[in-house]
Amino acid sequence: MSLFTNFDHYNPPIGPDGTPYEFFEALRDEAIETNTPIGWSEVYGGFWVVTGWEEAQQIQRDPAVFSSTEVTFPAFGTPGGRPVMLAGHDDPAHMKYRRLLQVPFSPSQAIAMTEYFRKDVNLLIDKFISSGRVDIVEALTQEIPGRMTAMLIGAPPEEGSMFRTWVHSMAMEVHKDPEGAGRHMRDMDAYWEKLLADRRKNRGDDVMSQVIHAEIDGERLTDEELYDFFVILLIGGIDNTVYLLGDMLWRLAWDKELRRRLVRKPELLESAIDEFLRMYSPNMSARITTEAVEIGGVRMEAGQHLVNFHPIINRDPRQFPNPDVFVAERSPNRHFALGLGIHRCLGTHLVRVEATVVAEEFMARIPEWELDQQRPSKWFPGQTGGMASVPIVFPPGGGMPGERPNP
Repeated sequence: MSLFTNFDHYNPPIGPDGTPYEFFEALRDEAIETNTPIGWSEVYGGFWVVTGWEEAQQIQRDPAVFSSTEVTFPAFGTPGGRPVMLAGHDDPAHMKYRRLLQVPFSPSQAIAMTEYFRKDVNLLIDKFISSGRVDIVEALTQEIPGRMTAMLIGAPPEEGSMFRTWVHSMAMEVHKDPEGAGRHMRDMDAYWEKLLADRRKNRGDDVMSQVIHAEIDGERLTDEELYDFFVILLIGGIDNTVYLLGDMLWRLAWDKELRRRLVRKPELLESAIDEFLRMYSPNMSARITTEAVEIGGVRMEAGQHLVNFHPIINRDPRQFPNPDVFVAERSPNRHFALGLGIHRCLGTHLVRVEATVVAEEFMARIPEWELDQQRPSKWFPGQTGGMASVPIVFPPGGGMPGERPNP
């Protein structure tokens, strides 16, 4: 039986290293050996699994046939069941909304936030650096994106943990515990109503203030549209980054040669971030066909779902030589981790800043660390997946002779 048949991104087989990458590579190898870059899975009522880079590129560049209106599969539990803002819209609606956020998410804005972000990362490291052991996801990587998102909307950083709960409810809890998800969604509704009223009365320089008071073609967004913007800021700003950062520090915990090389040659970090994105792509993107189409040797009927499975697409040997080897200076590196075409991730520049600052500050203050052999790491599956727990051990105080002291 083909590995495609029972493919389930919410329940993948976990290998001896605690991740599903052994299975992903086996599925990729089957796709290459049998020349079937797109295969059919029977789960969730049936959907196409896209593993080939060329085929995914064709799909991403043809939104007329491969619509983004059902960009999550199974669908996230968004407010009112509406499509995910931006990612779940096709043009012209997509471009209409995207224009609002071009400036707040520009490269210059990301750079302007770097020093604030650097201080926040160090404040988090301060809390555990003397202990000598910590779950780095719990203490650092799952905190950072929520705190950054809170800052973007002008909220206290501590509210980031509440935002993570709501994202989890929309993405996972809605399918496993609808009653619990409903309670969390009501909490989110109440928070949003209070935030909207405050920003209308007290305009700030945060992203939500800009969007609330902005006009498109002479009209302001409706309350419903504004709520959907708030939701996509949470979804887009938290899960992807949590898992990317967790996977990065997990890899550096056991790959000491890579870690020490990045310490010796910090100029490699920029390209290494892209390689982390390629090898540990945290998300995937779903599409629905608007008409019958043939691609990758298969015929898709109108109304069928497909998932561009980035963790496998980014290991396609037809595009990436030695795809299962981490090459810090890999170039070109045309991975799909941040999307492609009109749906390229709006927060691309922020993601890179977050990953760069975390790597720089963590390696400077705790240059030597390794996985805690008494507590195994845990991988979390889903449309967005990655390391959800990475216990590590390190010299208490972190620093070594000649290293930078605590700030």
